[in-house]
Amino acid sequence: MSPFAYACRVIPFPATRRSVLERIQSDDREVRRAAFGDLAEGYWRPSYHYLRLHWRLPAASAEDMVQAFFTAAFEKQYVERYDPAKARFRTFLRTCLDRFVQNYQKAERAEKRGGGQVHLPLDFPGAERELAAIAVQDRHDLDRFFHDETVRDLFARTIDAMRRAYDAEGKLIVFEVFERHDLRPSPDLTYATLAREFDLTTAQVTNYLHAARRRFREQALVNLRALVGTDEEFRDEARELFGLEIS
Repeated sequence: MSPFAYACRVIPFPATRRSVLERIQSDDREVRRAAFGDLAEGYWRPSYHYLRLHWRLPAASAEDMVQAFFTAAFEKQYVERYDPAKARFRTFLRTCLDRFVQNYQKAERAEKRGGGQVHLPLDFPGAERELAAIAVQDRHDLDRFFHDETVRDLFARTIDAMRRAYDAEGKLIVFEVFERHDLRPSPDLTYATLAREFDLTTAQVTNYLHAARRRFREQALVNLRALVGTDEEFRDEARELFGLEIS
């Protein structure tokens, strides 16, 4: 259960975005391209960490492998072969990545860095800095490791989007209260001490936290919707992460 879990409640199915599988199967190439953009955004960092820690690839090789994998997944239609009856989408994608690495190494087709391949604008230095925090985790359960990395990245992207949105709206104080209370709390932190710290009333603190938590959940669900293969999987993930029943 995530630290942002809510008491179990039923909410409407979000209509903001179709699943990645639905969009990748579209006849419209631009819809497919946008879907793969979401796919790469949500999975490149977990894939990079997985390659560095499980496959023990050097940083430069892992960067190249991530770029090559998502390019091949789009061009060779890997995702279109997904069968929801066999595995969760995340497990399927990790299996595709394993096979891609095996074939890539077996054929010894690694190219020079920068050699003709269209590169995605990915923050590999940032991903590399995060390795120190996760290198001690138990990686015997590959599915669990890939799941945890995907969720961690999902939350990080959601929080970053919230920060930017509140800043653009001139309401950064709402995010700062949320960050202080939910993201970096201290043992003695209360609504009253938080109110004094930010020169607010306790009622304002309560309202800001309620609004930010709701926004976090809504944004996270939108991002999650773009990472799963089916509606059923989306419902399962929403229940697991937030204790929500999606109607």
